[in-house]
Amino acid sequence: MQVVGVDEAGRGPCIGPLFVGACSVPERDLHVLDEIGVTDSKRLRPAQREHMDNELRRLADQNMWGIVVLPLTPMRIDAAVQEQGLNRLEVEGFVEAIHALWQKGREHRLVLDACDVDATRFGHNVQSGLAVHELEPVEIDARHRADAENRVVGAASIVAKVARDAWVRSFIERTGIDIGSGYPNDPKLKRALPELLSGNRPHPTLRWSWATTKRAWSAHHDVPMPVRTASGTSVQHRLFDPPSS
Repeated sequence: MQVVGVDEAGRGPCIGPLFVGACSVPERDLHVLDEIGVTDSKRLRPAQREHMDNELRRLADQNMWGIVVLPLTPMRIDAAVQEQGLNRLEVEGFVEAIHALWQKGREHRLVLDACDVDATRFGHNVQSGLAVHELEPVEIDARHRADAENRVVGAASIVAKVARDAWVRSFIERTGIDIGSGYPNDPKLKRALPELLSGNRPHPTLRWSWATTKRAWSAHHDVPMPVRTASGTSVQHRLFDPPSS
């Protein structure tokens, strides 16, 4: 039996990808996660998370575990907000991550940190997405705070969070623009927004559909905020837009 835990990092920021992390561990090896102290990434300091990420990857190589981190790009996020909703995109991301780890001939039990207020609905939607790929888990346990209650989901939360932190550091190093954490209430992100919105289009790494981005655009431009679609094209901002984060 393979136990697959899935979690995400970076749902709320107004810049950068959303990262879906997934870990697949044979049931017989679950005790190893207990022994090394795997827990919710939010309970660990950055250095501890990076150390744990390295340890998890070392054990994965040694024991044939599975680890995958899937970035959902800002363009894909914007298209989802405009067309289907962020919850649906996260279902797709979870399905893609599970599919990448699926081992033919093995039974799979899935534990998901639900991204929907209705955890049961989230589990059913993931199950429907897996069925399209003809993947049938023995069990799907979707719940809130699974990252704090289940070691495999905790491992998934760590690899996802470390990947997002690495993206933030890389962006700052590449651009010289200090965005802090990238979350809307971060003063560093607020100070960076005018530069990120100084061109004819918002910076491509921003989430154009976020309310924070839209407000900052309106404060610095006298033309409507563009809307980014699934094809990557920009269209004129519509009079009535779907709610955004």
